[in-house]
Amino acid sequence: MQVHHIVPRSEGGPDDASNATPLCPNCHDEVHAHYSPGRTTRLYTEAELRGHLQRTIDLAERQAALRPGSEGWTADVALVQLYAQCVDRPAFRTLFHQELSFSDFDRALEDTTLALNTGYWRTRDGAVIQRAAGKSQILNPDWRCKLDEAVAAIDGARRVLRKALGLQEMLMNAGRAFHRGLFDEYDSFLRDSRGPGSEIDRLRQVAIDRLNEVILATGGSEIAPIGR
Repeated sequence: MQVHHIVPRSEGGPDDASNATPLCPNCHDEVHAHYSPGRTTRLYTEAELRGHLQRTIDLAERQAALRPGSEGWTADVALVQLYAQCVDRPAFRTLFHQELSFSDFDRALEDTTLALNTGYWRTRDGAVIQRAAGKSQILNPDWRCKLDEAVAAIDGARRVLRKALGLQEMLMNAGRAFHRGLFDEYDSFLRDSRGPGSEIDRLRQVAIDRLNEVILATGGSEIAPIGR
């Protein structure tokens, strides 16, 4: 974090805590970008920066009060329990080479990141199971960080899958014209331990590991690893 002068000192702003707000480096650069020539986007107003400061103070106060059994702790635990259910599903139990539908598998990963990010949980067929809050509402900063890492790992698995399926589609189209066996050969490679499936399994396991670290901190039971 960096400290930003809400009203710049060059414009008469005081150099004390009443005129300071914490910002991440990227946001700090954005706030100061109005000095850059050719800027076309809207600037943050003083009211917006002071609003950010107050939200930061409120968050810090809630985090300071976190302890087992407190209201904030109980709310965090309830959300973690929901997230655990979202990940404890076939898309995170079955090894990739055993998947029957790659499109359904991709949808399940998408639905899982949606549930972690927004609290909107649905099944593979789109039916809504539950609505709650997303991981940004977790007060415990360590838990929130681990959930961020879990989502990043799931997104990484999706990128690997989509890259592989894009090549698969090209080979399928080529196979129709030149070599019909090419698609079957690539499909076997995709499911083989030497292919992209192993990286997808590894990334999904990373997501499970991060979430399990949070679950254990709440006193809950771990999610089983991939393939078990």
